[in-house]
Amino acid sequence: MPPTQAERRAATVTALLDATLQSLIEVGLAATTTRGVAQRAGVSQGAQQHHFPTKALLVDATIIRVMEQFVGDLRAASISGGSEEERLHRLLDRLWETHNRPVIAVVQEVFTVARTDPETARLLAATLRTVHDDIVAVGAELLPGYAFAPNFRDVMLTALAAIRATAQVTAIPGTAGAVPEWPALREILAAGFGSEGPG
Repeated sequence: MPPTQAERRAATVTALLDATLQSLIEVGLAATTTRGVAQRAGVSQGAQQHHFPTKALLVDATIIRVMEQFVGDLRAASISGGSEEERLHRLLDRLWETHNRPVIAVVQEVFTVARTDPETARLLAATLRTVHDDIVAVGAELLPGYAFAPNFRDVMLTALAAIRATAQVTAIPGTAGAVPEWPALREILAAGFGSEGPG
């Protein structure tokens, strides 16, 4: 049975997003072009433009998929069980591990471009708001006692920002000692959720 139109469309979109991510990793954002992505994906540039009329939309869709996989990995991780304090530490560990994956360098590059490119900034801002909401929701599911605190969202987002910034610095060779090592940072971040734990 031949694939349906919806299946063909989904396959084309998947191929384009896979090709975009591959290009971003291999040559960076500046050197990634819609023509090059179409060639990598094995589709016509007309098909690429039909699904993603601009490079910014193509890159944003790729970043959205990376972020969705990030959130999906958090939900699928073996974080449940044990005390809430233990789950908090495992959640922080998982966030740290995720932010040290090579693909995060791609996201950081898009962050830099968004500082001066209005369209990239607009798209990325919307994506980040959604992803941060999802991460806070995962945290609330795993840590209902901590989530009861009125500042839980702010504490979660602060931890996320600290992890992102620290991972970015530690990825630079020769920066040992410029930021806390992860075990120390994890304890500092965990303390921010409440020194007495849920109760």
